[in-house]
Amino acid sequence: MSTRSSRFEVVIANSEFPDGDLEQEILGKIGATVKKFQAHDVNELLRITRSAHGILCTYEAPFTKEVISNLENASVIVISAVGYDNIDVKAATEKGVVVCNVPDYMTFEVAEHTVALILALIRRIPLADRFVRAGEWSTYGSLSWTRLRPLSHLDGRVAGIVGFGRIGKQVAERLQAFRMRLIAYDPYLSKDDATARGVEPVSLHTLMKESDVIAVNALLSKETYHLIGDQELRLMKQTAIIVNTSRGKIIDQSALVQALVGKRIAGAGLDVQEREPPDPNDPLLKLENVIFTPHVGSTSEKSYSEMRRMAAEEIGRVLLGEKPRHPINPEAVVKARLPKGSREHSEGPKKPAN
Repeated sequence: MSTRSSRFEVVIANSEFPDGDLEQEILGKIGATVKKFQAHDVNELLRITRSAHGILCTYEAPFTKEVISNLENASVIVISAVGYDNIDVKAATEKGVVVCNVPDYMTFEVAEHTVALILALIRRIPLADRFVRAGEWSTYGSLSWTRLRPLSHLDGRVAGIVGFGRIGKQVAERLQAFRMRLIAYDPYLSKDDATARGVEPVSLHTLMKESDVIAVNALLSKETYHLIGDQELRLMKQTAIIVNTSRGKIIDQSALVQALVGKRIAGAGLDVQEREPPDPNDPLLKLENVIFTPHVGSTSEKSYSEMRRMAAEEIGRVLLGEKPRHPINPEAVVKARLPKGSREHSEGPKKPAN
C-alpha cells in the first residue's frame, strides 16, 4: 500500500480478504491511503478508527455509539453488505457521519442460493447423496427410502417470501418458473407493486399458515429480530420447509430446533445462524432435516470483486463531497463533516442561485 502523504485516511476495519490492494487502487486515485485491520470488538475499533476520514467494514464490526463518538475526522462509514444492524445509525447521523451499504452487489447470488436450498430440501438431495456413498441404493420400501421420505415437488405449491426487497423480488421471479403461487409479507410492499410481480401481499400470520415453502429475505432490524418465533413456527404446515439466507437472528433458533425435533415442520435450509460459526454442540447440527451452508449465499467471484469496488467508490464519493448512491441516513449527507481536501470543503460554501 502507498506510504506517500495523502489527503485522506481510509480504514478497512475488518474484511474477508487478505489485502486491501483493490481498495487502495481505487481510493489512491483521490489521494487516499488505505490501512487494513481485522478488528471485531469495540476496543480495537476505538483504536484504529479515531483519525480515519472514511471507514469500510463488514457486519461483524460493532460500530456502537461509543465507537462513533470517538471518531475525530470521519465523514462516512460503508458496510460491505446489505444489512447494517451492527452500526448505530442514529449516533452516526447525530455525529454527521454518512452510513452507506452496498445493496445491489449480490442480489442474484443470494436469490439463486435461496432456490438451491429449497430444491435440496424438497428433494432431500444431501441425504440421498450420503446414502449412495454409503452403498445404500434406495429402492421402494427400503430403509433408505423410508428415511428419504417425504419427497415432494414445487409445482402448484405455495411459496411465501418474508421481505420483498431486491433479493425477495429475485427469489419470486425464479420461483415463478416452478409454477408456484407466490405470497409475500413486507410492511413496505404496496399492493400495486406486488400485483405487478405476480405476488399476493399477505400478513405474516397468513404467510406462515399457507406456505409450503418459506424464504426469509428480510433485513435484520429491531422490528425483524426474532420475527419468526415459536408462535409463527406453530402456524406452519407439518410438510412445510423454511429457508433463511438473510440474517440468523430473524428466526428464533431455539424455537426452530423445537419445531424440527418435534417434526412440526419438514425441514430448514440455513445459510445463516444466530451464532456464527455455530457451537459444535448445537443440537441443530445433528438434525437430518436441516441443510447448512456457511453464510456463503452472497458469494461468487464476481460478487466479491463488485462489492469491494462499489464500497470503495462510495467512500470516494463522500470524501470528494459528492452525493453517495446508497446512504442509509440521507439526512446526514447535508451535514456530513467533509474532510479538508474534499471538493465542497475546498470550494467553500456555494452562493445561492440567482
